[in-house]
Amino acid sequence: MIENHVCDSDSYGCRKLAMTRLDIIPVDNEIHVYCSCGRVVALDRSEMELKMSLRKPLQCSVCRNQRISQEIDYLNDLYNGVIAEESF
Repeated sequence: MIENHVCDSDSYGCRKLAMTRLDIIPVDNEIHVYCSCGRVVALDRSEMELKMSLRKPLQCSVCRNQRISQEIDYLNDLYNGVIAEESF
């Protein structure tokens, strides 16, 4: 028999005068995928489908933060004239 597990990190939020868990994700909605660095990333199905429809990589938070930092540095260099604008 398969048990219905939930993810749990002790975060709470108020909703209608009752304490409600903010991070309970039923296993039925959760998918585990591998990041390119080898980490396992837990995503819910709707988040995964959204990222795939936008053609975004499924990344762990570390790789995502590195990618965003590189994109910001590139845009700053482009704006400051450090690199030439690419012509298409």
